[in-house]
Amino acid sequence: MAETKKTCFIIMPITTPDSFVEIYRDGKDHFKHVLECLFIPAVEKAGFEAIPPIAKGSDLIHAEIIKNLETADLVLCDMSCLNPNVFFEFGIRTSLNKPVSVVKDELTVNVPFDTGILNNKEYDSKLDTWELTNNIEIISEHLKSSQERSNGENTLWRYFGLKSNATSIPEGKNSDFEILFFQMESLQKKIDLMSSNMSKEKYSYSSLDKKILSSNILNDVYYQVSSAGYIDEKNFTINRVQNKDHAIYIYYDGDIPISELLIISELLTKQYSKLIRFINIK
Repeated sequence: MAETKKTCFIIMPITTPDSFVEIYRDGKDHFKHVLECLFIPAVEKAGFEAIPPIAKGSDLIHAEIIKNLETADLVLCDMSCLNPNVFFEFGIRTSLNKPVSVVKDELTVNVPFDTGILNNKEYDSKLDTWELTNNIEIISEHLKSSQERSNGENTLWRYFGLKSNATSIPEGKNSDFEILFFQMESLQKKIDLMSSNMSKEKYSYSSLDKKILSSNILNDVYYQVSSAGYIDEKNFTINRVQNKDHAIYIYYDGDIPISELLIISELLTKQYSKLIRFINIK
């Protein structure tokens, strides 16, 4: 009897955010090309059966995605663009203490918080034909290495010495499942709102050079603000970003306390080695 192939579920941006369309030369179809030309060939070369990402509605995460996050032997996680949905799915996989192989493109300079301790591989976003074979080989070897090193567990768990992972919901616990699903749906709504805010056309991108865009300053600002609990559009919306010689000025509309913004400003100033200042346009 032929041995059943191990599975690799791919989590990645489904579409290209508006703020990155001009950066990626294949525009809105960029991540479709990454999936078809790079990830699936690399996963199959590594000996896995590729399970592609599933497009989802804005109000919930489909049960099929949760099932794949739980049951796949390995998850390939592309953190390019610092997509909120990808981080949410990465968190679910990590909570189950199961292996993840992390990659990003060269335009995603900073991977935030503790995922930075993970061994991640960088791929060329241009997907040039003469470099594609090499990129497929690099990611394929990274997948195999991640699987071998993990011993079926999540690297973050070993690093932090964690012991109690999330458990699957037993059959017959429908009421428990409904509660969990409702909680996840609520989180998803907040994440989608944050993602929507990041792609609003009213940003003044003429004031941003590509270096700042590729460093994901907007993503980092919204991540820090959401971590402080101010995701709602009424509380915080970026109007424009101005990059000057010695500082980056973020003009915003909202009711987030100044004390919170000072903390965020200090964190981002250290991260970018450039003064970050928030200016309320009210």
